[in-house]
Amino acid sequence: MENKTITKQDLGTLYWKHYYSINKIADKFSCSPTKVHYWLKKYGIKRRKENKKHLKLTKELLVDMYLDQKMSLNEIARKFNCNDTNILYWLKKFGVERRPPDYRKIHIPKDILEELYWKKNQTTAQIASKFGIKHGSTVRKKLVKERIKTKSLSQALTKKRRSPFSGNLNEKSFLLGLRAGDFHGRMMKKSLRFQTTTTHLAQIDLLCRSLEKYGEICTYLSKNEKRDDEWFIYTDLHESFGFLLSKPEEIPEWIMTENSYFYNFFAAYMDCEGSWQVQKSHENSVRFIFRITSGDKAILTQLKSGLEDRGAYPLLYSKGTSGYTPPYGTCKKEMYELILYRKNDIFSLITELLPLSKHSEKIRKMNFIAKNKQKRWKDVEKEWNRIREDIKMELLKNQTSKGTVAQKPRQLLSSA
Repeated sequence: MENKTITKQDLGTLYWKHYYSINKIADKFSCSPTKVHYWLKKYGIKRRKENKKHLKLTKELLVDMYLDQKMSLNEIARKFNCNDTNILYWLKKFGVERRPPDYRKIHIPKDILEELYWKKNQTTAQIASKFGIKHGSTVRKKLVKERIKTKSLSQALTKKRRSPFSGNLNEKSFLLGLRAGDFHGRMMKKSLRFQTTTTHLAQIDLLCRSLEKYGEICTYLSKNEKRDDEWFIYTDLHESFGFLLSKPEEIPEWIMTENSYFYNFFAAYMDCEGSWQVQKSHENSVRFIFRITSGDKAILTQLKSGLEDRGAYPLLYSKGTSGYTPPYGTCKKEMYELILYRKNDIFSLITELLPLSKHSEKIRKMNFIAKNKQKRWKDVEKEWNRIREDIKMELLKNQTSKGTVAQKPRQLLSSA
């Protein structure tokens, strides 16, 4: 990359302490050997002396290996335990003409090269190794030839995987639903950090299922004197996820008018803010209730309208003015509640949301309701209470070994 900068300390350490060759340094920084020569000269780093005279090379031997056997400079250098620049020196000294540069043409299709380099975030050295090419700088020349944008130095040295967004609108709808709910976005240099805090393992599971293919999911225990311990979870995403930076105040029109987009947004927002309840009704009947409690009046109003357009009969209530106290704390703004009571509406909604939800707690509850919609309270009470107890045991305060949190979301994926 023409705009790359290698620090003097790094270059001096690699070149003198670790005795890296020019080509090896170029591979490490995904740049050309010429660029390494330039920085050596710019920083005034003394070049190592190479003894060319000890090589027992003849013109006939060099012509045989280089022109007749078609060996590369590197292959010849390894044979004589020297640097490939030594072999280049003797080629010039004996007047042996270089082979045409396209002799060993690189057969990597442009789309595959672009996918490996950008989507899978592989280095030029990794791509070279995959295709049996000696130097990453050769792959870099191929990138330039194919007019594929090359990475900046910071991008090339970034170890965390950050894949660009796929552009899929169903996926975008779901992610916007998460952003409208519990998750927040902020820029961290050239990455977008998508984050939240939680006491539920299922919330970690939700982030893993939603974004682990795009970036590494990080989790650590956050301690605060003013409130209970909680997990801080985040992932650093590619800058193409910029649409998650701001919280949506309203649901975009393109989501409201398309069924699949609407239910993807609804599923994600439900994963964050919704709840499913099973209660005893009358002597031995069962009542199912779905509710979303939130301060996002405009979004709840749109969800109510969207459900009505699709044949449901939801209700929207105000929970009161500032100071309303839910089970998890005190709210500082007016809260609203979207509710479904009618069984047919609830079963229809579960049919739409169950394949889309990524929250293990909500998935277990929806599966339970769908399986027991015709049963009596005495038949479901015991299992429902067991599910509630299982979910309670997954809370942070009930974890016996908080240090093993990284493995637990994977267990939830298989059990949901």
